[in-house]
Amino acid sequence: MKYKISSQLRRYWHYLQGSSDTFSLQSRIYHFICLATIILMIYALVFSLMTSFLTAALITVVLLPFQVFLYYLSRFKDRTTLSLNLYCLLFYIFFIFSYRISSGITGSSLLSLCLVHFLSLAAAPRKEYIPLTVVNLTVVAALLTTEYLDPNFIQGGYTDKKQQFIDIASTYAVNMILILVSLAYIINNYTKEKEKAEERAMLLDELHEEKSRLISLISHDYHTPLNSMKKYLEILGMYDLKPDEKRMLETEVSQSVTNTQNLLLNLLDLTNEKFKSQRAKEYFVVQDQLKETVRAYVDIAKGKGIQFDSLIPESLRIFSNPYHLNVILRNLINNAVKFCPKNSHITLSYQQNDDFHEFSVTDNGTGIADATKQAIAEGWENQSGTLREGGMGLILSKKFTEALMGTLSFTSQKGSGTTFYVRIPI
Repeated sequence: MKYKISSQLRRYWHYLQGSSDTFSLQSRIYHFICLATIILMIYALVFSLMTSFLTAALITVVLLPFQVFLYYLSRFKDRTTLSLNLYCLLFYIFFIFSYRISSGITGSSLLSLCLVHFLSLAAAPRKEYIPLTVVNLTVVAALLTTEYLDPNFIQGGYTDKKQQFIDIASTYAVNMILILVSLAYIINNYTKEKEKAEERAMLLDELHEEKSRLISLISHDYHTPLNSMKKYLEILGMYDLKPDEKRMLETEVSQSVTNTQNLLLNLLDLTNEKFKSQRAKEYFVVQDQLKETVRAYVDIAKGKGIQFDSLIPESLRIFSNPYHLNVILRNLINNAVKFCPKNSHITLSYQQNDDFHEFSVTDNGTGIADATKQAIAEGWENQSGTLREGGMGLILSKKFTEALMGTLSFTSQKGSGTTFYVRIPI
């Protein structure tokens, strides 16, 4: 119960100061100072009433609503600069009157004036430090000079020595506590701001590295299809090809064009808002979602002399993200068709387990070498990929599988084939 109350009080206190997402550090420090000043004024009011300083109590009662207004002006109207300037003006006027009616130099007003100056500097921009300090010293010098030249300037005093000691001791104690709390608050928040700045710098470095990896991937994945088309055009211009030779080259060029189209789709998937926004799950028939992809790759595989079969049940209906699932399986099928030799067999299949749906793309091609397996794993871990690892397609498949709270894995044996498994929760 105590912990719950304490937690609620902390949340309310943070709310009063303002969120770091909405207010600058300088504004939040000023809000803290306003709240501390309100607390200090309430204390001064109670103390003045207890020690019969009725004039000081009356001034505090008049100024307290103004201080609340200054806090409201900054916290809820976002007029921090105006509020801070009025704050300084208000409290200089307050302490000039307090100095006159509270025994002048022998009273506690100068101690409180030092505190107000410290709090003002804490909330003010650096360029205002010197002007505020000059104003403070000028006001204090004027008060001391006036009292020295005209002792009658001081219109009030303590009734006895005890009252003076209590006033000065309590004011000093309150000032020290407020300075300590204020410094702790400022240092703590500056540390948090520094950590956030370091995190943002690290994020910028990661984004720069991600951009470099993306450029490397695009360069590699575009090189192969463009080179194939260039060679095909050169051969057409240099030789008279037989129909079957021409068909073979056209099949290779068609596969290269398909790979290029898939690369463009992957680029759009990475940069499109769909990657961020289309994560809503829904019920859908899997075969209806995949029919265009399956139809396209059946034709491409046939042209390469590869058999491609989809064994997805016609009635299979699952609750997931159809867009993400289509992107994942499209890339896995594309890689299988791209790297399998003639007379290979590729199968897209499905199996349901207790906790997840399992989709698999299996081929009996050449398999993946151990070094390439390691490269794929490192590419997934580092969100990068090159050469035979499947490039951007496998990275995107990994991202989208994780977006579905699923897993992507594979098994492969050199010379026997490869199977990629996509497991997503039911």
